[in-house]
Amino acid sequence: MDSYILNEDVLCFTQDDEKTNRVLIIEKNKKVSVGMSCLKFLKRCCKIYGHSYDIQRQFIIDNFNYYIKTPIIVSEYDNLIFFPTTSPNSKNCIWISYNNVDRYVEENDYTRIYFKGGKILKISASFTTIDNQITKCIKIEKFINSLKLKKDC
Repeated sequence: MDSYILNEDVLCFTQDDEKTNRVLIIEKNKKVSVGMSCLKFLKRCCKIYGHSYDIQRQFIIDNFNYYIKTPIIVSEYDNLIFFPTTSPNSKNCIWISYNNVDRYVEENDYTRIYFKGGKILKISASFTTIDNQITKCIKIEKFINSLKLKKDC
């Protein structure tokens, strides 16, 4: 399963607590485990979609000045945008699929995320963090869509 790539069914992914150096990927209907670190996995997926992680990150920095917890466009064609909940180098980082978030609610010391399709997850990140990341992704998505419209004209 190490050939697995991010797709529209992925809700989020993070380092697997139970298995060293494995990524736990949560999809709409199943969980998948891949043998590598989160960041290495994300970088590999970016390459498969035709871009390097560093170029995608730099694109966001250049256009939006988002240096911290930079969302990554994995595929602009499929509008696959993932955002981190902490530093991407942290083993506690959870990468969330912006495209699959339906809504999110503040709880005591976590955020409850309601995903499209009905799955609900408690994420150990503050509401403010999730809200800021979603806001960044909305701006990125609008920018991508405006570029697509210009290309079609």
